[in-house]
Parts: sequence; structure tokens; C-alpha cells
Amino acid sequence: MSDELCSTDTAIESAPQRLDWRLMLPVFIIVSLDAASSGAILPILPFFLRDLGASPLLLGLVLGAEALSQFVAAPWLGQLSDRFGRKRILLASQAGALVSLLLLALAGSVVFVLLTRVLLGLTAANFSAAAAYAADNSSPTTRRRAIGILSAGLGLGGMIGSSLSGYLADISLTAPISVALGLSATSLCVTGLWLRGAHAPGRPGDDSKEAEAIGKKISFRTLLASPIIRVLIVVLLCHYFSYGMFSSQLAVFLGDTFTWNDHAFGPKELGYLLTADGAINILVQLFLLKWLGESFSERGLIVLVFTILATGYVTAGLADDIPTLAFSVLLISTGVALARPTFVAALSVHVPQQRQGVVMGATQSLVAVTDIVTPVLAGFILGQGLYGAWIGVLVAITLIGAVIARSRLPRIDPETKAAGAAR
Repeated sequence: MSDELCSTDTAIESAPQRLDWRLMLPVFIIVSLDAASSGAILPILPFFLRDLGASPLLLGLVLGAEALSQFVAAPWLGQLSDRFGRKRILLASQAGALVSLLLLALAGSVVFVLLTRVLLGLTAANFSAAAAYAADNSSPTTRRRAIGILSAGLGLGGMIGSSLSGYLADISLTAPISVALGLSATSLCVTGLWLRGAHAPGRPGDDSKEAEAIGKKISFRTLLASPIIRVLIVVLLCHYFSYGMFSSQLAVFLGDTFTWNDHAFGPKELGYLLTADGAINILVQLFLLKWLGESFSERGLIVLVFTILATGYVTAGLADDIPTLAFSVLLISTGVALARPTFVAALSVHVPQQRQGVVMGATQSLVAVTDIVTPVLAGFILGQGLYGAWIGVLVAITLIGAVIARSRLPRIDPETKAAGAAR
């Protein structure tokens, strides 16, 4: 690893060794509100587009365009958050999301919806900026827990937003958009009035000139000099590629193949499913993540995540009744809830404290690459009625990620990892 990356030790020594809930609570609420806003839109978006005449492939193209704009903007926004602070970037991205929701409420064509989602992607730095804020206010030993708190916020918000969407979808498909607008505006107010506006580490104005120098000379290309970071990124992409193919077309798959008491799967049912996903996410963050993090090595936990997800995908493909579908949702939601804090924390502890924004933004950009491709690819496969092939691709990519993690990542016991971080 390069000399610049060795400066991570300095950040470890100065980072807080315990989470400060006074700092974490506002960002938890912000993430929850943003997730609730998104959660209110996602269940109705496939059906909203279908009413406008969109096919599954066109739905994939809309989601892919959103991901493409996010891919372009995320690294730039991450670097800006390192330079100008997390709060300012959060405010800017939330303002962009608010405008995109206003335009979505007025949309009368697929093209107009496409433009609103592109605008959302250009300002979608919410979680990466929030994760960088959490990294600023945590140590390597508490990093996974800090990211887990934000992931629990995503789960709580997703559960609330999806529940509201499922209920309001019976009134109209535009009613959830109005709720999303209110939630987004509330999040903007919380950020402006409550979130601490401290400088990001390494910004001009910090007491440490050394930190400023470090921040200037470390780029994401420098970070890629680390073999561990390269492997973690490949593994992360395997996860998001498989899950992107699953989540982007889940509504189409269940709408085509699953019925409940002779009732077709629709926006209301999808809202309930996403509500259950949010509840499972919260329970995993509160009761399972910490125990697994202490019991498994970093490599072992990543392999476990892939194993759970592969089993869930197979079960979803076989589901023809409520208990089987519920079991698949339990497995997939558990795997995804474990994956985000595990991958983000693993990357975060291997980079200097002064460049958390760069790595979070660049990681979000890489994830956006998968989001560009996966909805289109999954939409093409399902458009041909190849449901078994769709499940097979999901499982294959997940197993590839598990094999890469098992063979290329070092095995670091939790006790050794904690001792190294404390030095």
C-alpha cells in the first residue's frame, strides 16, 4: 500500500472510539426521511410508467438513465463534500430531490418521468454524504455500527414510505408522490436546522495542516493501489449487480408469475413487501449485525451475505404461495441489510479519514454503473418470459462474488481487527 494510505493510522488515532448519539441522531433521521420519500415512490413507479404505456424494458431504461446520471455526479459530489463539508452537499442534493418530485407530480409522459429521474440521479448524494459524515464521527472499531445505524434508517424510512404508498395507491398513483414531497421537504429542514455543519476532515480551516495535505494528494486512483480495496470493490459490484437485477424488476416478475387468492400482484402488495423488507432491515441492524461482526471475520461475513442472498433468490424463483415468498423476502432482506454496512465499513477503514467523501462518492458511482446495466438486462430477460434464466443469472453472480471473497480476501479475526484498529 502506498505511503499516502498509511496515513490512515493518524486518522484512527484521532477518530472517536465511541459513537456520539448527539451527532448520529440527526443524520439517522435525515436518512430515514429521505428513504421514506424514495420508498413512497418506488412501489408505484413501475405501475405509474405502465399506465403511461411503458414496457418492462422501458422501465429498465428509465431506471438505468437515473443510475447513469448518478454515476456521473456521485464522485464529484463526494469530493465536494470533502472540500465544503457534508451538510452543504446534503442540502444541495435534497433540494434537487425536492425539485425532481415536484416535476414527477406533473409528469404526463414517459419522457417527462425519465427527465425527473435523471435530475434525481444528478443530486443523489444523500447516503454517500451521510455515510461520510458517519465515518467522520466514528472509529474503525465502530464504523460498521455507524453505517449500520444509517442502514437501519434506510430500513425504517423504506418501511414507512412503502406502507404509506401501499395504502395511498388505492386512492391514486399520484397520492404517494404528494407524501414523498412532504417527507423530502421535512428532511431538508432537519438538515438545515439540526445537522452540525462542521468542516469535513482535511478541509482548509482545520487545525491539522497535515490532514489538509493528505486530503489534497489522495485520489480514488491512489486508493485503488491497495489490492484489498480492489478486491472489495469487485465483490461489492457482484452484490449490487445481482441485487440490482432482482430489485429493479421484482414488481414485473411477481406481477407476471404470482397470484394471491386469485388477486394479481400489484402496487399495494409491493408496498407491503417493501414494508416487510424495511422491518427486517431494522431488526438485522439492531440485533444481528453486531453479533455477526464480532463472530465472523470480514471475509467470513461477506461470504455469509452472499450465501444468504443466493438461497433467497432461488427461493423467490420457486415461490408459488405466501409462506415461500415470505421466506425468500426474509432471506434476501437479511442479506441486503448485512451487505451495505459490511461493504461500506470494509472500504472505509482502508482509506484515510480525510478522503471518506471521495471513497463514498466513488463507490456510489461504481454501484450506479450496475444500476445502469441491471434494469435493462433484467427487463430484456423478463420481457422474453425467461423467468428461470433471470433467477439463474442472479444466483451465478452472487456465487462468483462469494468465491472471489473467499479466495482473495485475507481472513482477519474480529479480535485481531479490533486490536489493529486500536493501535
